[in-house]
Amino acid sequence: MKKLPILLKLLFIINLVFLNNIVLASSETSTIIFEKAKKAIVTIDTRIAVSAYDDTSSWTGTGFINDKNNGYIITNTHVVGGASIGTYFVTFYNGEQAEAKLIYYDIWQDYAVLKVESKDIPASATQISFASEFPKLNQKVFVVGNTEAKGFSFHTGYLSDLYNIEGLMPQCTYVINLNTTGGASGSPVLNDKIEAIGVLYGGGKTHSLALHGDYVARTLESLKNNKQPGRKHIGIISELYSLNKAVRHHNFPKEEMDKYIKKFPDSRNRVISIKAVLAGSPAAKSLKAGDIIWAVNDKELGGNLALFDREMDNFKGIAIKLTIFRDGKKLEQAVDLYDVNNNKIAKMINFGGAVFFEADDYFSNKSGIPLKALSIASVQSGSSFSSIPTFFTKDYKNVYRLQIFEMKDLALSNLDDLVKCLPAITKEKFITVRFRNYQPYYANFGYNELISSHDDMIADVTLDSIDTKPYILKYNTISHDWDMENIKLQ
Repeated sequence: MKKLPILLKLLFIINLVFLNNIVLASSETSTIIFEKAKKAIVTIDTRIAVSAYDDTSSWTGTGFINDKNNGYIITNTHVVGGASIGTYFVTFYNGEQAEAKLIYYDIWQDYAVLKVESKDIPASATQISFASEFPKLNQKVFVVGNTEAKGFSFHTGYLSDLYNIEGLMPQCTYVINLNTTGGASGSPVLNDKIEAIGVLYGGGKTHSLALHGDYVARTLESLKNNKQPGRKHIGIISELYSLNKAVRHHNFPKEEMDKYIKKFPDSRNRVISIKAVLAGSPAAKSLKAGDIIWAVNDKELGGNLALFDREMDNFKGIAIKLTIFRDGKKLEQAVDLYDVNNNKIAKMINFGGAVFFEADDYFSNKSGIPLKALSIASVQSGSSFSSIPTFFTKDYKNVYRLQIFEMKDLALSNLDDLVKCLPAITKEKFITVRFRNYQPYYANFGYNELISSHDDMIADVTLDSIDTKPYILKYNTISHDWDMENIKLQ
């Protein structure tokens, strides 16, 4: 009977040694990953001089070297400032610096590719490739970043959701149960092979959000083959929606839900549903909010938005086949695809202190202005166009969401129209501008005015000689710079 306590003590000691070895092995693995990965991490200093609809300011973020030979550095679109003219400098792990050029950013997914000269990358720097295998639920992951440009940070965590939809635009997102602070945007999310499975872009106090790595990996493959990445869409804003709610509120067949739960357990009984449709997009003709996207080209999605996006990008035809549920009925619908990159803002006109552009997908979603419509989002204080009433102020800056229809009785629908009409417009000092206000409801009690969203309005503008020499800014796809040209007025 006395041998039993001795046996228990031996088992306790063996178990303690075993657990200690596991902890030591895990610690050694983390150290190896950190020491190798940190040599691929860069700090990105961004300065935005001109933007169609974002702030002009300076900030820092994180990125990582993906390809030393090509000089590719991966980061977030919000780190480089999409639809903007910026200057970028990267600081490598050892303190060396190099200027970078923005060669690609995505309108929908929060990632961008910067390029530096390969000779400017330190020889001792490492690179991080994207994993060829998708991660699994509850898989352990590692994040190496440069938190607030104050030094390297290292975090470990677990994937708690594979199919979340988050971001400024809907994108397939990994949810990670770790906590990172500001400055970590653009950090790689790594597996134990030191391969990237995603790119960190946001989060909260108890979790972080990372973009699905498949988006970036496919773009890099195109760029390395000197091809424009294939990016297609139908123009829907999607979200994850509970099938239990669909059963209760939209007559969704319960037997379909039961089969779905068994077939796609990682989806947690959520499906891709349409939250909104972009004005002027192909989807606006045949789809509506509340439709459940069940399958694309007969391939069930199982809540995986990355799969839906990949199917759209790779499709060679004009109209893609969707299987949807609407009010409990299963329907098939063909919807035309459009090239997302054709909507990118590659041209802007500065005239009278205002920046004119054609609405891209992001701006259309946030404002409600139709795709490719002639728009204004920023006006310099004290300029000619600052006489347009201010409908909204953010951080002490005037913010506009205007679709421009007409100037001096000349109809305008795009930038080409504006270029053609500018010689006639600038001949007059006093003009009238017709526009539609897409700002939220606003009551200016001080002036006894009531301005509601989506109103068609007019503004009297006095063109000052100092700011009415218009010029056009064009993105050069070869040099990856913005060229400036004065617009001829005679």
